[in-house]
Amino acid sequence: MAFLNPAAFYLLGTIPVVIALHFLKLRRQRYVVPSILLWRAGAEARKANVPFQRLRNLLLPILQTVFLLLVIVSVARPALHRTGTALGKTVIVVDNSASMQATELGKTRLELAKAAAKKHAHGRNTMVMTTHASHGTYIQQAFTTDQEKLQHAIQNIRQTHIATNPRPAIDAAIRYADAPQDNVLFISDTFENLPDTPAIPINKISIGRTAENVGIVQFSVERTTEAYTVFAAVQNWTDTPKTVDIRLEAEGKVSFDDKTLTLPAGKRDSVRFTTTAAGLDGVAISLHLDITDDFELDNQVWARLDTVKPLQILLVSDRKQPILQHLLRSYGNRVELQLISSDEYHGTGDANITIFDRGVTPKRDAFGTSQTQNLMFVNPMDELLFMQETSIQTTKTPVSVIAENRTHPLMQDVSLMGLQVAESVHRDLPSWGHSLVETEKGSLIWLGTEAGRQILVFEFDAFNPKICALVKTIPEGPQFIYQCLEWFEAGTARIKPLVFQGGSTQNAFRTGEHLSIEVPTDEKSDIQVQKPDKTLVRTDGTVFTETDQIGVYTVFVGDTPLERFTVNLLDATESALSPPATGVKSQPQRNEIASLQPPIRQEVWRWTALLAFCLLTVEWWFYHRTP
Repeated sequence: MAFLNPAAFYLLGTIPVVIALHFLKLRRQRYVVPSILLWRAGAEARKANVPFQRLRNLLLPILQTVFLLLVIVSVARPALHRTGTALGKTVIVVDNSASMQATELGKTRLELAKAAAKKHAHGRNTMVMTTHASHGTYIQQAFTTDQEKLQHAIQNIRQTHIATNPRPAIDAAIRYADAPQDNVLFISDTFENLPDTPAIPINKISIGRTAENVGIVQFSVERTTEAYTVFAAVQNWTDTPKTVDIRLEAEGKVSFDDKTLTLPAGKRDSVRFTTTAAGLDGVAISLHLDITDDFELDNQVWARLDTVKPLQILLVSDRKQPILQHLLRSYGNRVELQLISSDEYHGTGDANITIFDRGVTPKRDAFGTSQTQNLMFVNPMDELLFMQETSIQTTKTPVSVIAENRTHPLMQDVSLMGLQVAESVHRDLPSWGHSLVETEKGSLIWLGTEAGRQILVFEFDAFNPKICALVKTIPEGPQFIYQCLEWFEAGTARIKPLVFQGGSTQNAFRTGEHLSIEVPTDEKSDIQVQKPDKTLVRTDGTVFTETDQIGVYTVFVGDTPLERFTVNLLDATESALSPPATGVKSQPQRNEIASLQPPIRQEVWRWTALLAFCLLTVEWWFYHRTP
């Protein structure tokens, strides 16, 4: 027991005062007698025995003292601390990421996590959540004390093939557990990247151990004029060498010779298949590892073999640009480059990418109904297309790159820090613009998406060696230009990720990615996607978010197949099946469950106050009793 107001015990000093007042109180009674002669001897004896006379009736002071003690205890606010049961809320977060499909003694880690969650879903108002959204929400079961609903919700947690990312779900759980007595339980096989939540501690329940796994961590398909080249990297996470048979299939269209890799412990190796392109356009291929391990999800990958489509680039310039032309043509043999002057420009036509060089700024209506989605401006000297009130400043003072956005895919493996620019333009960026490279004067290279078009702006003459040494900086300069072209090319695809990821095979995505699907405007309300398990998902609009299974997906407009794409795991961190962090407890037993719940404080001063009132009633009755 604890006392919330211990200062009240200073009132104990009043008890001796009450006792002293009781003994000092005079008690006289009036009697009518014919003579006081007989009382003199009695008075003398009474004077000799006064202390004993005052101690004859101690019940009243005892009652008064106990009453005062009860009042003081009530003012001190006594409280009991006990294990939380009905008070407070519990939020149980179950990890249903890809690694939870790994097997442990014949059961998946997700099955073990469900068993642990069921032990904790009792006695309190409980919510069940998952780390990866199901039907657009992390909540599997809202707050309830109904044990049947909780057990059913936990049992129906669905396995996903998405890489572990618990932060969004944990952040949501913290918002629901908004009181000090609330509790958050996170059941997972890894506790990396958890948010720091000092106000609401997260009770971690570890599932799993170090599992043996061999998996595919890289996969890509390249198309030349005559052949397809399939590349895959396989890694061994075990402590012993492994020999793996690798099988490539192409929907029964063609057979490939199996290949064998011998992987040292903890190492990776690569394999390459080459086949003629004849008759394989649009076919989905799959690569399989013939090996038995604890995690089968990364033993297979898929890709769709696509026809090589020319990348049509329109360069609008009134000057010779040999360096820019060379970089554009060297991007690949599928590039079709068209050169025109500003006087010849009357629209983008069928170009996939349109580049406007040095002050050539078309009017908004010049695009009309063109399908061009990609625009690049090099050294624009006046107001840009789609930009309304902008502040433009031209400087011929040399500037240097002092900051760059390292998180953007266009800056992957590229650094332009310290790059000198002799002459540049600086302006206030629009609300949709994002800076990639900055100098002390402002943004030097920026990009954004406006009205469905991807726009990239170089605020300097990037391909003039007298102005800047960008194209002479090897390999960063050419690599940056190629990554910009790759960003543009990805924007021309019918199905593309909302967040650009460089270096990926066309129409091949990773689990958890959100995809944009372009269909004719009049058919956007009737889009369905068939997932690998053959279930159909109707999408509202053109954004598809349920890439939670590996395999081949098919987009339907009505009953007509429109496009196919593939989804793979390809996550080395997820496939590593890391053991739990040291010191994290694993699967508490029933007698340990209560210890995970925070203690609840219950004040009991009302009971002591009630007892004091009852005692006061008894004392009043005894004082006024009839002699």
